[in-house]
Amino acid sequence: MARLLALALLVLAVRPAAAAPDARALASYRFDASRPADRRVARIPDWLLALWRQADGAPGYRAYAPTPAQRRILAETVDGLPPRLREALDERLIAFYFVKNLKGNGLTDWVLDASSRTYVYMLLNPAGFDESLSAALTGRERSAFRGKADVRVDAGPGGSGMLYTVTHESAHAFDYVRGLTPYTEPRLGELLGRAAPNGWDVWESYANPRPADDFPARAKLRFYGFGAPELAAAEAPAVCAQLAASPFASLYGSRTWAEDAAELFVARHLTQDLGRPLRLICGGKSYEPMKNPRVRARAEKLLASIYGPLAQR
Repeated sequence: MARLLALALLVLAVRPAAAAPDARALASYRFDASRPADRRVARIPDWLLALWRQADGAPGYRAYAPTPAQRRILAETVDGLPPRLREALDERLIAFYFVKNLKGNGLTDWVLDASSRTYVYMLLNPAGFDESLSAALTGRERSAFRGKADVRVDAGPGGSGMLYTVTHESAHAFDYVRGLTPYTEPRLGELLGRAAPNGWDVWESYANPRPADDFPARAKLRFYGFGAPELAAAEAPAVCAQLAASPFASLYGSRTWAEDAAELFVARHLTQDLGRPLRLICGGKSYEPMKNPRVRARAEKLLASIYGPLAQR
């Protein structure tokens, strides 16, 4: 995750001069485990907002206070998550911080306590409240192309973009706290002595799939303005066809093994927990990830710590 690495390097660079709180230390945050996770909405600390402005080169980031109606949407989304995932959030989520003008939909970052237990916080883009679930998913995949690509995602009627953001970021939170992948972010893996010498599942390393599971366009994927898009809009149908032949649930999920795990959870949660469709439509052709036997089998296997084995349901 380039954004997390950028923040880690920035923290190391500015801490001596600015005497800012340690962004990686739980003691720097207000953490109240007595409150359920869906009530841990807080204003982002000014020092942390300043760090993210610098890390993302985004001086326009602003703290945002969600309305009561928006807080209800957040609470309903969290309440709809699987019980084991909600338990992980209740145990280790520091806060939901809303940041206006945030690049992308959201992010989850890690913090350690004195015993090296991992805690997390989320930055959420409030723009997700103002667009539909399908629009949020469409905007994510389209951001990989120059121009308006003939790409859209159908996740059924209703639902806000915040449903996608919280679902995806909660999977990262669970990965940090309980583990879905060998490590959610390389720097944390190094600090905690976690290694994956033989890769993980279809991944040879954190950001490189095994050759048999890779596809040509994947190396050119850039999202949300983090790097100029390398793919022309006209290439979208061919890129989607490559995705359909891969083991990944979305284009975004092919970036790293952490994003892969999060997107497998999104596909599983939307279709099987919430009963929604999930279709990527490019050039008139439709791809439904959970109807791909490889994607479905990987979701069953890799999300077992969230859902448990099939026989136990």
